[in-house]
Amino acid sequence: MRIHNLVPILCVGGAYALPTLSWLPQFPVEGLVRCWGIFAPLSEDRTIYQVLKDDERYSRLVKAINLSDGVTDLLDDPAASITFFAVPNTGIPHRQPSHGDDDDNHQLDFASLAPKHGDERDIAYDLGRLVLQVEELDNIPESRDKDHRKEALGRIIRAILAYHILPEKLDSTALVQNSTYATNLTLNDGSMDYQPLRLSVQSTIVPPRLRINTVVDVIKRDTEASNGVIHSINIPLLPPPSLFSEMFAFPEVFSYVTSAIQRVGLTGAVDYWRIPGKDCHISFVGAEIATFFAPTSGAFQRLPKKLRFFLFSPFGAKALRKLLEYHVVPQLVLHTDYVHNATSYTAFIDDQEAGVFVDSPSNPLYAYNLTLPTLLENHSLNVQVARYKAKIPLPGPARYFTRFVVNGHDVGPYDIPARNGALHVITNLLDPRGHHKENHKHRGHEHESVDVDWEDWEEWLPQWAMQD
Repeated sequence: MRIHNLVPILCVGGAYALPTLSWLPQFPVEGLVRCWGIFAPLSEDRTIYQVLKDDERYSRLVKAINLSDGVTDLLDDPAASITFFAVPNTGIPHRQPSHGDDDDNHQLDFASLAPKHGDERDIAYDLGRLVLQVEELDNIPESRDKDHRKEALGRIIRAILAYHILPEKLDSTALVQNSTYATNLTLNDGSMDYQPLRLSVQSTIVPPRLRINTVVDVIKRDTEASNGVIHSINIPLLPPPSLFSEMFAFPEVFSYVTSAIQRVGLTGAVDYWRIPGKDCHISFVGAEIATFFAPTSGAFQRLPKKLRFFLFSPFGAKALRKLLEYHVVPQLVLHTDYVHNATSYTAFIDDQEAGVFVDSPSNPLYAYNLTLPTLLENHSLNVQVARYKAKIPLPGPARYFTRFVVNGHDVGPYDIPARNGALHVITNLLDPRGHHKENHKHRGHEHESVDVDWEDWEEWLPQWAMQD
């Protein structure tokens, strides 16, 4: 649920961009891009499906769409009002020569991919590979096996294309106003507490760029249709994996924390995976929903060297586990513009306080403080979020940026959607004593080689780790 739907002072969330710090202004570039002619909205009396079908540049995508009646009906529904991220032919790979390999080696295992019990439990393949499989069906004679393959492909494609659809019409100007959006994809396995999976939006002015989920570029904006708007993207959107799997995609950033999580047996707090059972029954284990403030490898490297050795030694395992638990907010997903508590949403909202940052250069459009319970019993995190209107004179609509702070430390990148929650990146290991130095940023400690918050660790950490 959007925060601003419940609390009047809370409006919309921010956008972030890699690799800049989260508190730096990130500007929508719609005004400048218009001047450069990258896109030109036109009135249109055709539906999204008809626009794509009539454009040869999307012929391969249309083949995939046609395999799912549900997707086709929605995109061709004149009463709909939606946003669709469309991949042109140039964004879908072509089949590479097999060099003598058996063609069967290139086929999907349809038996294993075919959804059981009528749901999309696991989305293992991206849209590009699936389109290749759709095209290969043209060369297969009609048979029961071909029908089975079509049915299996149709189910998977329906799920992946649902992640390319937003259930509201948002042109590029509206799209950059929030940091995350709910898609049309909801999984029936408990992921996200049965809430729709989300995608994130980032915009930068230098270079002028609009991105989805930090890696997918919008290459053509605002193609109008009678039932919504189309934004063309350079590659398909892949529904996000779990928090834990997502960090594995960036080992140069998260190698320390993923190793630490595995070392102390805390994988189930941030991962969500399926396990086979009897009679082909599939069940899932792990965290259905969570928020994780993920310290970078740099955060661990800035700890005193002796502390690092201690934490990753057999003697420091208990301390390492408790520190990691302090970074996990269980049963809750928090983005700067969205919150969902799987246990007691009302109680969560009642705990928040409105206010402004004392060191803010100007009053924010809104600001809020939250106290979040963590996996570490009787230890909580303090979160501050503020939304500002930029005053730099630039053409186009108003610009906004968001500042996100946890325990006095800047967060960024933030609002990274995961299959089972939200991932936020921090460059400091959070101190569970909770007495963070409010003015540490002004003394330049964020950039020093050693994190000063941990200089006295020998005086308290070993004893604290042994406490129940």
